[in-house]
Amino acid sequence: MVGKVVGGKRREIPIGTWKNKGDLTLRALRDKRDILAAEVKSHVDPVESRAEVKLKREADKAAAKLKAQADAAEAINQQQNRLALQAEHQARMTVRQLFDKWQALDLRDRVNKGAEVRRSFKADVFPLLGDMAADDVRKAHIQTVLDAIRERGTDSQPRISTQRKTLSDLRQMFGWAQERDYLISDPTAVIRKAKLGANVERERVLSEAELIDLFKKLPVSGLAHTSRLALLIQLSTGSRIGETLLAHWDHVDFERRTWNIPAVVAKNGKAHTIALSDFALRQFETLRAATGTTQWLFPSSNLDASVCSKSATKQVGDRQRFNKPILRNRSQDAHALELSGGRWVPHDLRRTAATMMVQQAIHPS
Repeated sequence: MVGKVVGGKRREIPIGTWKNKGDLTLRALRDKRDILAAEVKSHVDPVESRAEVKLKREADKAAAKLKAQADAAEAINQQQNRLALQAEHQARMTVRQLFDKWQALDLRDRVNKGAEVRRSFKADVFPLLGDMAADDVRKAHIQTVLDAIRERGTDSQPRISTQRKTLSDLRQMFGWAQERDYLISDPTAVIRKAKLGANVERERVLSEAELIDLFKKLPVSGLAHTSRLALLIQLSTGSRIGETLLAHWDHVDFERRTWNIPAVVAKNGKAHTIALSDFALRQFETLRAATGTTQWLFPSSNLDASVCSKSATKQVGDRQRFNKPILRNRSQDAHALELSGGRWVPHDLRRTAATMMVQQAIHPS
């Protein structure tokens, strides 16, 4: 214990003991005493000095705690900023980028993995909206796409069904994005399909004379061999052209002479089985010799998917230009499939088959 008078006050400060093992040595005690004596000589109150040291130590601890809390708050703030930037980045995805996400996560489970929808978007949506931020798309932009499709139409083909299909696909994409919180609103929600006009119901049925003429013209029409077979299969089975072109070989049973069209391919969403006549079976057998090593009856040029469901319709249309100019980079056989009753499309073959079956007293079971 060291006792001194500082500023009229007696200060006693314990400096330790040296008797027990582990305590300070006598030399160390003397050194500590001399340091305290030097402080007193310099008019420093050792008690208050140590109190200040203790306060400073406590203040340093408090400051360190506050700094740690501040650092934690800053880390949380930085994380929130990163999440906000990420959300903003997602919101600023372009329409093309949004479509890519939609195809990768949703369309891939559909027939042809969304290839047909992508072709439609490449033709009508991407040229106008592809590089636009999806979050900026409004009703007016969607209407611009639909108007552009309508402008390509004619009196005989107003393309109302194309407008409806494009609107439906856009609505599905934006609705999917909303469910994923990629977007806040759906710009297609306030557009009604009914406002686009009514679909024109075709009633074209080929006459017997036209069918005879068609059978003569098909081999010399310049159509691809597989496209000719597709039309003959459609005519002999009453199938839709889309169902025909998307068919898989494992849907055809040659022994039982049946063709199963699954629900995912059928336009009405209902699976059905078609019994194959001798004529129809011969078309399938001929086709098998050409494409039987692939998964699809009508594979694409890359052999990794089925051909576009609109390909046959385009080829048939190119060969019925009548008085219209021949399209650039399209078939030069511009009149090869023209018939006396006027323009026809592959779907008319389905209607023709159904009409002829009724005439032959063949009714649906």
